[in-house]
Amino acid sequence: ADFSLSLNEDQTQIQKWVHGFAEDVLRPAAHEWDEREEFPFEIVQQAAEIGLYGWEFLMNAMADTTGLTLPVAIEELFWGDAGIGMAIMGSGLAAAGIAAAGTPEQVLEWVPQCYGTADDIKLGAFAASEPDAGSDVAAYRTRAVYEEATDTWVLNGAKTFITNGQLADLVIVVAKTDPKLGAKGTSLIAVETTSEGFKRGRNLEKIGNKAQDTAELFFDEMKVPVENLLGEEHGGWKVLMSELVQERLI
Repeated sequence: ADFSLSLNEDQTQIQKWVHGFAEDVLRPAAHEWDEREEFPFEIVQQAAEIGLYGWEFLMNAMADTTGLTLPVAIEELFWGDAGIGMAIMGSGLAAAGIAAAGTPEQVLEWVPQCYGTADDIKLGAFAASEPDAGSDVAAYRTRAVYEEATDTWVLNGAKTFITNGQLADLVIVVAKTDPKLGAKGTSLIAVETTSEGFKRGRNLEKIGNKAQDTAELFFDEMKVPVENLLGEEHGGWKVLMSELVQERLI
């Protein structure tokens, strides 16, 4: 009975603020970046300088109990340009996965690493979809096997259609830790892309949104510290089922 789509004063101010940035910065640059088919680091840095690109903005927006702040901000950004808007919001996919699955300590450690600072921009990616499975979690083949001798998770597999995949500094990988359990044997693991065994594939061509990086990723005997498992083992299934609806907003 209390639900309303009317914006309160704070939401209205955020709407005007984001709209102004989209009108002054995104729209004038949209054609250039679409033609270049390159990630617009300069514009993302401008967004970071005003507090629009960063974990604080995302967390505050997602904490809004009315559920309106984040959709309003996204709508205004994408009115400016969908490709550049996605470049600004794409790291939120990884941050949302960390926030949903990770312990409080992991959230504090990993979410800021998805964004960096205005002087040192970082990008996060959420690697779920696979070449032969799409978004069908039950059909995922990427494996994470615990190796007792090294106390690590060993990752093998491939992902595709990954937002920020070409440039990400941190990737949240959806992997099967127990294939016998089907979709329920899925876990989320934080992967630093400087690690051995990580390989970026091609940047995929798209009809639109060409300023947005969308790529293939590969994992070949990649060893990941055991503490990079986000939350509980096999906890990824619940996260995907509960959070993908919100993440699709981004």
